[in-house]
Amino acid sequence: MEKKTKFANLFSPLQVNKFTFKNRIVSAPMVFGLIVGDPHAAVGAYNKIGARAKGGAAAVIVGETDINFTDGNRVPVPPCDFRVHSGHMFDAVAKYATIIKEHDAVAIAEISHPGSEKNPYPGQKNPVGPVGFTKPNGVQVEEIDEDDMERLCREFAEAAAFMIAAGFDGIIVHAGHGFLFTQFLSARLNQRMDEYGGSLENRAKFPIRIMESIRKAIGPDCILDIRVSAEEGMEGGITVEETGLFCHMLEGIVDSIHVSSGLYTDPVRTHQFSSMFAEHGCHADAAFEIKKHTNLPVGVIGGINSPELAEEIISSGKADYVILGRQMIADPEFPNKAMSGNEDKIRRCIRCYTCFPGSPEEGYTDLPMTTEELIATVGYCAINPASSRKAFEKAEVSRKVLVVGGGVAGMQAAITASERGHQVVLAEKSERLGGILNFTDVDVDKPDLRDFKNLMVREVMNHGIEVMLHTEANAELIGQLAPDDIIIASGSYPTKPAIPGIDTVHQAIDIYNGYETGKNVVMVGGGLVGCEVALHLAKTGHEVVIVEMMDRLAKESYGMYREALMVEIEKAGIQSHCDTCCLQITPSSVLVADKDGKEFLLEADSVIYALGMKSNDTSFLKESAGSIPVYEIGDCVVPAKVDSATKSAYFTAIEIN
Repeated sequence: MEKKTKFANLFSPLQVNKFTFKNRIVSAPMVFGLIVGDPHAAVGAYNKIGARAKGGAAAVIVGETDINFTDGNRVPVPPCDFRVHSGHMFDAVAKYATIIKEHDAVAIAEISHPGSEKNPYPGQKNPVGPVGFTKPNGVQVEEIDEDDMERLCREFAEAAAFMIAAGFDGIIVHAGHGFLFTQFLSARLNQRMDEYGGSLENRAKFPIRIMESIRKAIGPDCILDIRVSAEEGMEGGITVEETGLFCHMLEGIVDSIHVSSGLYTDPVRTHQFSSMFAEHGCHADAAFEIKKHTNLPVGVIGGINSPELAEEIISSGKADYVILGRQMIADPEFPNKAMSGNEDKIRRCIRCYTCFPGSPEEGYTDLPMTTEELIATVGYCAINPASSRKAFEKAEVSRKVLVVGGGVAGMQAAITASERGHQVVLAEKSERLGGILNFTDVDVDKPDLRDFKNLMVREVMNHGIEVMLHTEANAELIGQLAPDDIIIASGSYPTKPAIPGIDTVHQAIDIYNGYETGKNVVMVGGGLVGCEVALHLAKTGHEVVIVEMMDRLAKESYGMYREALMVEIEKAGIQSHCDTCCLQITPSSVLVADKDGKEFLLEADSVIYALGMKSNDTSFLKESAGSIPVYEIGDCVVPAKVDSATKSAYFTAIEIN
């Protein structure tokens, strides 16, 4: 007898057009639709989409597909002639639909046009929008005229018809996040003086005209959805009330509404891409307001990473279904695990932005990758290292594997090696698993990362791995266990530069181990660790000043995560001195010098420091191993973040045969 789910509303069916969704979980558009035109990128794209369909989502949406390659292609993907329903690109796109429907999921394709958000590639014409203007980057935007409107309606219809011919069950139009539809709907952006400007009814005319063209092209029996930004999050921008009224105007044309919010050009502050500092389900209240204006089914996205929250949103009537984006990267088995009563095994998204750190088009010029590299790697997950590849195979021969270190890298290596059929022993010198991530038990901003750490501990225990706590790995242990392979995940430790007086104060991580500072604190070191500890202190009642010798805080971080962190630091009232060198430390003061050499004293009740990490020495273990194969992973190779630890652990464990 099938186990009855505790999430009755989440797993009830939903009728959308002629299709019955088997549950109320939709996988959001996250893979660029036409990326499969590149054979090198296609395998990863199909794997991602297939995993989400297999994972139990009722509907899976293939992401952003630009409707033309003149003024509509926002990202450099292979071009496509949507009028031609045959050939390589058609077959490549059709494979998406086949994969999705193999797993009893509804296949939907997203189509879009960025409007004035488009930046032209060499040789392309200027972008278009509701009004003409010059963008801050000097690009001229041309005002859309009647000929453009006819062309864009036709191109939306052709792209939609192409997707339906390729086997998709439906279309969703991206009408939010500051793209073309938002530009017309927003009184802030639409300053036209003709019939397409002014009142909301006028501003909605062209978007409705496009939707009518698409409906005519795909017929009445295919799903036609629309994704809207409930509000822009900017003064003078579209409001939730106006969006609700617009959705009411769409009745009889579209089948359901996807509610998001914010702007692509300001994703963190407007919660278009909610950060770890935003509440989970951050758009649910907006969805509820929109439901008051329409009888159409309404779905909502926005930081939903638990079946408990999804169930509450639906049972309370805030939305009819939930749309999971990054969560379906973190764990595409979310629906199946929740349905089967294994919700405690879900890897719940920590909203770290590893899967999509931002893009140069958004203004993030600090990314350590090009746009082309970014597109190829979108969707890699910090807590799910298997996020873009097929499932690994069982090992050819079961081997005895000793894993040294019970932090996140060691636990991931142990779990993956065990799943492949190896006999695993995990040796940890402290009294508990978790390693450096045990700081999350205290940090006020890290409940999701704490949940991940606790999940990893549970998984180690559930896999039958032999765990040896209070155990120092040495030659004696290796001789006693006689492993076939050794994986070293011994981590790193805080560095202590030769600054006069540094021995009189505490390292930042001590804050999480019981050390109590005074109210006024100087943090020496404004890298990522220093900033995050400073933020924790500020949110627990302290006044904090950061001293950083680099030209900006958290310099090793980038994109949306760094922006989100800086926004929180600003909100918390933390002061900082960049380009400033620490000369001397006392328990109650720090002598510093700015970039011009001017010295000044910062006084405090307490001084702490966060001046980097250094890999633990592994030479003695490698020598003790003798002829036994040894692999090093995680921070003992290079101190880094969670994604590097899980990735190195996973790929090392799947290579042991």
